[in-house]
Amino acid sequence: MTNLKYRVATIVALVLISIWALWPRTVIERVKRDGVFVYDTIQRVPLKRGLDLQGGMYLALELDESKGVVSDKEDAIQRAVKVVRNRIDEFGVAEPTVQTVGNNRIIVELPGIDDPERAEAVVQQAAHLQFMITDETNALERAMTRLDQIARDAGGPTSRGALGDTSKASQVTGLEKLFTQDSGAKGADTTKADSATSPIPPTGGPISSLLQRGEMPGEFYITQENVARAEYYFSLPQIQQAIPPGKAVKWGADTMSIGGQVYRTLYVVDSRPIITGESINDARPNTTPIDGTVVEFQLDNEGGRKFRNETRKHIQDYMAIVLDDRVMGRPPVIQGEIGVRGQITLGRRDMQQAQDLALVLRAGALPVPLKIADVRSIGASLGDDAIRQGLSAGALGIAIVILIMVVYYRFSGMLAVLGLVFYSLTTLAMLAGFGAVLTLPGIAGFVLSIGMAVDANFLIFERIREEVDRGKTIRTSIDEGFSHAWSAIVDTHVTTALTAAILYQFGTGPVRGFAVALLAGLAASMVSAIFVVRTLFLLWLNRTRGTAPLSI
Repeated sequence: MTNLKYRVATIVALVLISIWALWPRTVIERVKRDGVFVYDTIQRVPLKRGLDLQGGMYLALELDESKGVVSDKEDAIQRAVKVVRNRIDEFGVAEPTVQTVGNNRIIVELPGIDDPERAEAVVQQAAHLQFMITDETNALERAMTRLDQIARDAGGPTSRGALGDTSKASQVTGLEKLFTQDSGAKGADTTKADSATSPIPPTGGPISSLLQRGEMPGEFYITQENVARAEYYFSLPQIQQAIPPGKAVKWGADTMSIGGQVYRTLYVVDSRPIITGESINDARPNTTPIDGTVVEFQLDNEGGRKFRNETRKHIQDYMAIVLDDRVMGRPPVIQGEIGVRGQITLGRRDMQQAQDLALVLRAGALPVPLKIADVRSIGASLGDDAIRQGLSAGALGIAIVILIMVVYYRFSGMLAVLGLVFYSLTTLAMLAGFGAVLTLPGIAGFVLSIGMAVDANFLIFERIREEVDRGKTIRTSIDEGFSHAWSAIVDTHVTTALTAAILYQFGTGPVRGFAVALLAGLAASMVSAIFVVRTLFLLWLNRTRGTAPLSI
């Protein structure tokens, strides 16, 4: 009797836990409305629907070879798939599909996505992070005469209006009046050296006339009107080849306003980074009173050791944080050794941008650039039809199963139906607990596992019938029916579970959804047939004292 109480208590507890796992709940989430992110209370359903049931977003990505030919496309696309899948998983999309088509295309399906523009940006962002020391050797100034001559020989852009008017470059020379001067203050933000505010030696050249020395070594200002012209010149292959050896030119990511004039920054840095983002193992967004929005990152042990050694060599030097060839914020001064922790300052950017940057840094940089070849929004009308048809087919199938069980096994069949109710509830609860979503393949796996659960009851009931026909008591027949059918039930469930595990390991997207639903159903089927239905039989035996005939 005590054992029976524990059985009943266990079943009741599992039912309550399953109901709690499936109960819709109200949560506070950050949502985007009218282009603005706000916190709002929304109703969250634990068991979500996939792309085929609720609609979503379809993306086709291809290798972008505009900046260079990719030699081993197959290897590059496979590594890119891994990075994209990691980013989508971090993005929080339910049951995404990320798979390759051919040797240069990646298909991404995002069900229920509510911010497609953000998803595109997250998937495409290269996220190649480098820490580079700004140049202190005046390398660009010393090569300026040659660069100007190359620019003259190459000829300027055909449209002056489109790329800015170089006659406005003279306005830049007024910058030196806006800063204090102190030739001995290298590391302070409020003191600047004379050379940091004087213009490039005036040669009247196409490039030198656009540049003005900035506040720190290797930094230059360019008026916003002249940025496009400067980008044109620095993109010329001849100019790139004439940049002094060991140096590289990087644009700043932000603009700055001084004296009512808007400027872009240009930095000359050492081409060899002291460390890259490959060593990052964690990144989180944050806000600070001084720096505003930042992304705090943590390096692995090897990366921390290398970062510490390199920063020790460059104390009091300026370090540019370069993300996708753009310098993020103002390069800070290295005041001492930096270990495994650091931060990227994003200035005026909002928290959503910091979250996305942290996301892609955690997921890793793309090995090759990707471009969007096709993007489509999939409506939920097809999903509604599929749900309606699936519910109709499922209801019909379950009704037939219940009818057969009750007609053929009578009272015992009714106990089996109660076991199937428990099975269905716990299976859906397990899927919700695993964070799975409801897709058409998942529904197929769920229905297949119902067949396995019914099959287990068939085996048990037929064995009980055999024992009753041999003249054994009802209690003995029930005990031996469950014990003798146990091996056959385990064999069928284990072999099916192994198949489902293989599908999950090597499958993607819908195939994995089918495997997860099947595995959850198999586990619930075992508990339902062996534990729940037997407990119901024991309750009946306890009530009748084993004297009533068994309807089976």
